[in-house]
Amino acid sequence: MIVRRDIELRNAERCWLLEGQSALPVVQLLEAQGATVEAGAVARLALTRPDCPDAAELEAILDRLAASPPGWAEALAAFAKAPSVERWQELMRFVPSQYLFQRHREAVRRLRALGVDGSMLFRCASEYGLTPDLIGLVEDGCVTVSTLVERASVSKGAKTAYLGLAAQAAFISGDMLGTVRLLREAIAHENEWCSVFPHVFFIRERASLEQKEMLDRGDIPRV
Repeated sequence: MIVRRDIELRNAERCWLLEGQSALPVVQLLEAQGATVEAGAVARLALTRPDCPDAAELEAILDRLAASPPGWAEALAAFAKAPSVERWQELMRFVPSQYLFQRHREAVRRLRALGVDGSMLFRCASEYGLTPDLIGLVEDGCVTVSTLVERASVSKGAKTAYLGLAAQAAFISGDMLGTVRLLREAIAHENEWCSVFPHVFFIRERASLEQKEMLDRGDIPRV
């Protein structure tokens, strides 16, 4: 039975990724197997594509995975009109722990679609830690360097992550001196849980030859 489900999943993934069909069968199979985090991730990825097939069904699954209560969409719309850290805390205060991750990701995705300022959204949502959605905000150039540095200043064990993201934001904005300075700060705060590697990789992968030389002169490691 397990082998059959694996074959079904691989076939569904092939149809989605290689043939452009709906991701809905993939999401349904993952959810049926209890892989709810993976199911949510696939649904969110599928919904980023133009003219996503079965979009309404995928949205409904995401609501179910996040256990979105009645009136949740209206609450997000109201938040989007006047966002604040305090109102974000009210939104998330009574979310059951088993649904917190999915509800958090769904809130970020939908509030971004509603046009909430990226820096404000990051400031609110990063109180619960980093998620791929928040990292995506930074990598899309939607979060200011100052917002990320501010978050790093109050972080206990994740300063490297926030300073590394700040370096990415500086790089995206064209500030190479700031990029090098922030990477050096991030390196200084590395620990066994938090590495500067993904941030250096992001920057070096996109850097010009001249920018890479600046990184080398700043003793930023190669990857």
